[in-house]
Amino acid sequence: MKNKKADKKDSNRLVDIICSSFVNDPCFRWMIGQKNFEKKIYFLADYLVEETLAKGEVFIGPTGDAAALWQSEKKERLSLVVIFRNLKFLFNMGLPTVWRSLKLLKLKDAHISNRNPYLYLACIGVMPSEQGKGLAKALLDPVLADAENSGRDVYLETANPLNVNIYKKRGFEIIDEVDLSEIKITFMVKRCLTSKKAKTF
Repeated sequence: MKNKKADKKDSNRLVDIICSSFVNDPCFRWMIGQKNFEKKIYFLADYLVEETLAKGEVFIGPTGDAAALWQSEKKERLSLVVIFRNLKFLFNMGLPTVWRSLKLLKLKDAHISNRNPYLYLACIGVMPSEQGKGLAKALLDPVLADAENSGRDVYLETANPLNVNIYKKRGFEIIDEVDLSEIKITFMVKRCLTSKKAKTF
């Protein structure tokens, strides 16, 4: 069974996967804060899914219990859809969360060498009942192989110390570690070893 490229029809399931797998994630907890966390994590996941479906690629595992959201150097053109999405995020999340999200976005962009096409792992999650079964690896490895073949570096960040060694085993190296009062963000990259010209999404 193969991973499936997700589309808008999969949005609800994708949001469920992210909410369930990131409920205890340090970065999500830091961005959202304690107030109305259960409600706001849904809006954050919904925003990530909608944004990535619009400008990147989303893959969902064959059993529908795992998902990976991939973005690239591709930018969205300003449109009413983009404006509405961001206004909805501001209204539902509040200024403190938006400010922390923008701070993390600025840090992410600062750690990406945008001179060449790249891939960015915005989010990868597995339903808690299915964790430890290799579903995340099955989602990650094909994209990493394609990135190597097409000449792209792959970037990510994590606030979960347990994830660092997992990503190191997949060929990632640490670029930087940034302390944000309550959490430490580790920025990582898997550098392409080939010289092939990268293709865009």
